[in-house]
Amino acid sequence: MGAFFIGIDGGGTRTRAVVAAADLVPLGRGASGPANAATGPLPRVVETVHEAAADALAAAGAAYRDPNRVAIGLAGIDSIHDRRPLLGALESVFGAGRVLLTSDARIALAGASREALDAPAVVLIAGTGAIAFGQGRNGATARAGGYGPVIGDEGSGYAIARRGLSAVVREIDGRGPKTTIKERLFATEDVRSITDLLEHVYHSESGAADVAAYYPVVLAAAKDGDAEARRILEEAALELALDVVTVVRKLGLEAESFPVATIGSVLSAGSPLLDPLRAAIAAVAPGATVGPPAFPPEIGAIRLALAEEK
Repeated sequence: MGAFFIGIDGGGTRTRAVVAAADLVPLGRGASGPANAATGPLPRVVETVHEAAADALAAAGAAYRDPNRVAIGLAGIDSIHDRRPLLGALESVFGAGRVLLTSDARIALAGASREALDAPAVVLIAGTGAIAFGQGRNGATARAGGYGPVIGDEGSGYAIARRGLSAVVREIDGRGPKTTIKERLFATEDVRSITDLLEHVYHSESGAADVAAYYPVVLAAAKDGDAEARRILEEAALELALDVVTVVRKLGLEAESFPVATIGSVLSAGSPLLDPLRAAIAAVAPGATVGPPAFPPEIGAIRLALAEEK
C-alpha cells in the first residue's frame, strides 16, 4: 500500500478529518466537536483532533493504520505564543515528526483552487468566527479579522447571532423595532422565554459556539423578509467583504484574477448575505471570483503535507 495522509480542519464548532492518498481521493471521513487552539484546553483540543482522525481511519478500513503525515489546521492557533506544547501533545498521539501543525486559514487557502499552492488566492472563512487570509504573486501573505468574539470576528455566525439576540431583547424592552427573530427564537426547542435565553447565553459551556448556534434563526427571519434580520445580514456581509478587500489591498491584487474561496456556515446563507458580499468585493477587485473552494480545508491540509514530502 502506498503512502497516505490525514488532513484535519479544527474549527470553533466542528472538527473534520479525512484520510487520502496522494490523489486526494477521500478514503474515509471523520468528525468531532470544536477544536479552537486559543479557547479550548490543550487536552480537550488534542482529544477532539484524535477523535476525528480515529473516525476517519476507521471509515477508511483496517488497512489504514499509520499515516505518513497528519496535517492539522486549527482555529486560534495564531493566538498561541508557544505552539510547542500543543505540537508535542499531538505528536504523542500521531508520532514524532509526523505532525504538520498550522492554522485553519492556511489549510483553507491551500484548498482554495486547483492551481499551484503559491498561486494568488484569498480564502474567507465565516463560521463561529471570521477571517480572511490570502496570498499574492510574490509569495507574500496577509490576513484580516480572526481576532475572536471579544474584540473581533465581525460578520461571523457569532456576531450575527449576537446581534439577532440583541434585537430580540431590544424589542422586548421597547427599545427596538418588532422582529420575527423573536417568534422564531421562542419557538425553538431550548428557548421558550427570556429566562431560557439568558440561561443559555450566560451559563453555556462552549461560549461563542453556543451563541453562534442561533445564527440559523436570524438567517431564516432574513429569508422571510424580516427587515431587522436582513439589515443584520447585510451589515455582516459588508464586514466580511471588508476583510477580503483589506487582504486584497495588502497584497496588491486589485487588478488580478484570482479566487475568493468561501468557507463556513455563514457563507452558505444565499443571496441575503452573498449578494452584498460579492458586490462589495467586485467594486475593488473585479477580477475576483467568489465561490466555494476547489477542495475542502481538510484536503487542503493534505496538499500542504504532500508539498513537504517533495
